[in-house]
Amino acid sequence: MQPFNINYSTKNIPIPGKLQYMKKLVQQGEHFISRLRWKTLFIQNPTSKQQKETYGFKTTNSPPQIKELKNFEEDFFSLLKNVQFRPVNNTLQSEMKKDIAKIQESEDIIVSADKSRQKYRIPPQEYNKMVHDNITSQYRKDADNSILTTNSAAAAIAKKLDIEDRVDKFTESEAFITVKDHKINFPTKLQCRLINPAKSNIGRVSKEMLSNIVIHVQSATGSNQWRNTSNVINWFDELEAKPFLTFFKFDIVSFYPSITKKLFSDTIQWASQFYTFSEEELEVIQHARESYIFSNGQPWIKKAEENFDVTMGAFDGAELCELVGLYVLSKLENHINQKHIGLYRDDGLAVVNLPGPQVENLRKKIFKLFQTFGLSVTIEANIKSTEFLDVFLELETGIYRPFMKANNVPVYVHAQSNHPQTIKNQLPKMISKRLSNLSSSSEVFNSAAPPYQNALKQSGYAEQLQYSKEDQPQKRKRSRKILWFNPPYSQSVKTNLGAKFLFLIDKHFGKSNLKKYFNRKTVKVSYSCMPNMEAVISGHNRKVLCSSPEVGIPSITKKDCNCRGGVPSCPLQGKCLTQSVIYKADVTVDNKTSSYIGLASNTFKERYTNHISSFNNEKHRESTTLSKYIWENKDQGKNFQIRWSIISSQPAYSPNSGTCHLCLMEKTLILTSNHPNPLNKKSELMGKCRHRRKFLLSAFVT
Repeated sequence: MQPFNINYSTKNIPIPGKLQYMKKLVQQGEHFISRLRWKTLFIQNPTSKQQKETYGFKTTNSPPQIKELKNFEEDFFSLLKNVQFRPVNNTLQSEMKKDIAKIQESEDIIVSADKSRQKYRIPPQEYNKMVHDNITSQYRKDADNSILTTNSAAAAIAKKLDIEDRVDKFTESEAFITVKDHKINFPTKLQCRLINPAKSNIGRVSKEMLSNIVIHVQSATGSNQWRNTSNVINWFDELEAKPFLTFFKFDIVSFYPSITKKLFSDTIQWASQFYTFSEEELEVIQHARESYIFSNGQPWIKKAEENFDVTMGAFDGAELCELVGLYVLSKLENHINQKHIGLYRDDGLAVVNLPGPQVENLRKKIFKLFQTFGLSVTIEANIKSTEFLDVFLELETGIYRPFMKANNVPVYVHAQSNHPQTIKNQLPKMISKRLSNLSSSSEVFNSAAPPYQNALKQSGYAEQLQYSKEDQPQKRKRSRKILWFNPPYSQSVKTNLGAKFLFLIDKHFGKSNLKKYFNRKTVKVSYSCMPNMEAVISGHNRKVLCSSPEVGIPSITKKDCNCRGGVPSCPLQGKCLTQSVIYKADVTVDNKTSSYIGLASNTFKERYTNHISSFNNEKHRESTTLSKYIWENKDQGKNFQIRWSIISSQPAYSPNSGTCHLCLMEKTLILTSNHPNPLNKKSELMGKCRHRRKFLLSAFVT
């Protein structure tokens, strides 16, 4: 294991390649046109809109074409196609370009530190062993393949909620680790944190239900359950006779995974005094507790008898933690005044006015109380000052100030990063506001500001941090549903996409019947971001692991070609068994060549066989644009020749990414094609992805 030094924030965004940018632009354009069509459809047919709870899951259906939008869509996609680029050179981008080259050339996994910005290079074999050792210490293999049962149960729940055609099955993301380089014995004794990104999508439903439950219970109990540092500061400000008080600080060890089924049941039973749970809510919340961790594509479950877990990556993990936290607080309030104690998830803080021996007795009582919950806790007591979250509190003086861990120098997004300019303009203001809110006075602010000011200067900003705690009155905002177009931002784009887009809104809707619904006040532009350096590193790690025989599956089968005549008779020059490809067919008729772009999620050979069948069987002549063109020429007695080639290879839809890169790249190549005789139609840009169907819970409904 060796350090991999990056001397800037990995949140910085490099300049993307033209094709990478266009791919993101097409995706955002498709999303906008889809929302525009749906909204227009419901405007024209108000009774067709279904009023049902979807829990944030979007429909998988494609919106129908609407003739009133046809001209706008043609100009819109023409705008996207004709985006112009320019070269961009600056110090940061040059440095990131070199680092990206190093990352791509490396055969090692680049692992993040647990509590710092440091990165480490670890060989794949060593990394796989570390992941395996961490998994086997807590989990056992799911020999019964109960993941299928879990997906079937999720499908049944989704069916009851009428969202089975919107929700993906259990997300089977591979587990990964971070390195605990802050431990005393590092690197002699290497310790890791195991991260489990696999999660149940029913957890999103559970999240909404639990959020509502927590609000009701917290309101009924009046307990101090903090959501952010501002809540803690407000609590601290309201404390009376601070010099006579001492802090009683506790931290619940591994709170999320330590929540047992018994503690969960006790919490539900206690919360039932304040909230009436429906059977549906209990079923959803309970189901979301079924957890799996994946390694080498194999599911593992906890070594406990029952598959019950609260993972930190779960959609509803924080909300369930808060509900259990309220139950824990209700018991702690029997020992400490309710107004003097509060909890932020696994971090608790209280104040007491007790002599030393009674504080020690209180400590013992709290230890025993947490043992009854099946939880471990660390306690600091009888102290006059302490850090909590990102603020340092002093009872003697009543002062609070920003807290920064030792040797944890702040690093910000650089002024030369490929972020939208509005984000970079707001950064100094956001830092000033945060430090001001964490400072009890301007003197405290001025004392704490220098390291943050220096970090801001190192990131290329000239603005000075200023103390300001003035509460600006919020302007009353009119409730209006706004339709957003979010094109990706890049310094390399010469075209003013925002201005040209708004011009199209004025041009096509300024005098139409839809002007009331689509104008500059209801349709707006806000730039989105391209992937940052952290995403580049994650992509590299996935690529290295997928090329490892222990982990991934190669994109090309063991045999490249199985044609009887060998390579000379292969339509793809010996590569016909390549999978997940975008291909091109150049059709020559009477010295005129036309181009068709298609995709194959399986092998090209299977797709090629279907094409040949559609050329020979007239009943399939309308199956593709290519077959239709071939039959038109056959009807006229013309001969044709087809040359096949692969132009890109992309992964098909995966619940892990939530994106079908294969379909997206095909649409991008269709849009950006400069061939004089394209066979593809622009309507294909709004085509529905067919590769997601097998991952939807509707496929598991019995």
